[in-house]
Amino acid sequence: MKRDREIAKRMRDMLIHDKVGVKEGFSTALTGDLNRILNDYFDLTDAAEIDIVLMDSGEYRITVSASATRIKQFETTFDIKRY
Repeated sequence: MKRDREIAKRMRDMLIHDKVGVKEGFSTALTGDLNRILNDYFDLTDAAEIDIVLMDSGEYRITVSASATRIKQFETTFDIKRY
């Protein structure tokens, strides 16, 4: 089952690259950079996923999805509620 999901994700990524016009290296770099930044602020449960859609207007809609178990504490995050 996991293999099927990997193949489906790979196919989706290939279609996005073709439709949107971004290269695989761009997506890999973007994903890596965003995950490093998010890991500075959160304890991620999985790597973030990025979806890029070319809109009819010519603009790009970029959606980043991530799940985390907690917000990391440092001086500027002390005021954020934690549950």
